[in-house]
Amino acid sequence: MHGNTVSLIGLGLLGGSLGKAMLQGGLAKRVLGLVRREESIQQAQEAGIVHQAYLEPQEAVQEADLIILCTPVLQIPALMEKMLPHLRPGTLVTDVGSVKRELVDHLEPLLTSAGCIYIGSHPMAGSERHGLEHADPNLFLGATCVITPTATSPDASVQTIMQFWESVGGQPLIMEAAQHDQWVAHASHLPHAVAAMLAWRTLDPTQGSLQAELCSTGFRDTTRVASGSPEMWADILISNRSAIGQSLQSHQEQCTELKQWLENNDRASILEWLAESKMRRDQWLESYSKRQPTMKGPRPPARK
Repeated sequence: MHGNTVSLIGLGLLGGSLGKAMLQGGLAKRVLGLVRREESIQQAQEAGIVHQAYLEPQEAVQEADLIILCTPVLQIPALMEKMLPHLRPGTLVTDVGSVKRELVDHLEPLLTSAGCIYIGSHPMAGSERHGLEHADPNLFLGATCVITPTATSPDASVQTIMQFWESVGGQPLIMEAAQHDQWVAHASHLPHAVAAMLAWRTLDPTQGSLQAELCSTGFRDTTRVASGSPEMWADILISNRSAIGQSLQSHQEQCTELKQWLENNDRASILEWLAESKMRRDQWLESYSKRQPTMKGPRPPARK
């Protein structure tokens, strides 16, 4: 990507972090960005997120070789249709959306009709913080970056997207879009909803302040993601509602089973369940820790 122009559509946490990683690593000739507010133009440029930011979509994309869509997922289809007439033939488009099947089904034929290429992406990275002021060039270090090509995706374009995510420190993983949505419902979307449920119920203001005073580090850690952007997460939950509903049903069945163990004073079953859960998480944490890099900062530009 070193000789190309990259356009970031949306400069929140993910878009801003990508911009910082690219500028600090010299990963693109020019990095452009689309923002919603005029004051964000100067903020993004002074923060070293982009070379130039724009308010109008057509200005942000007309020179781009690679476009990365970093807005909430429900905004992407309409925004892409607005930008489409201004894209150059051969432009490669990807995104950071947490839901893939609906985007792939909509964007791939749309962009193909304009002589462009769409390949979906989802970096498994983020924070409960949001906004470009929290942009972090190290956000993607060691992160699994899912890529969802289809049978018609050009191999060279898939390789370009893989190399892009590697250049900011990510670990690409090829996956079919529908399968991604099923698995991420368990791994990310339902956990966020559960954190929101715990915060909503436990911190109910009608219960007075004593309940909140009993909440400590365990509650803080379990509910951390509930502080994420409500706008973004409402879009995610709606967009992946079918897979999340299936995941919720599965966990409701486990809740029913736990309730029965409690009613039956069945300590043996509870102990076995807790021990198995601990073992599974410990194994995952060990594997996850091994994937995390020891060096900080985006990968340097490849030697020419």
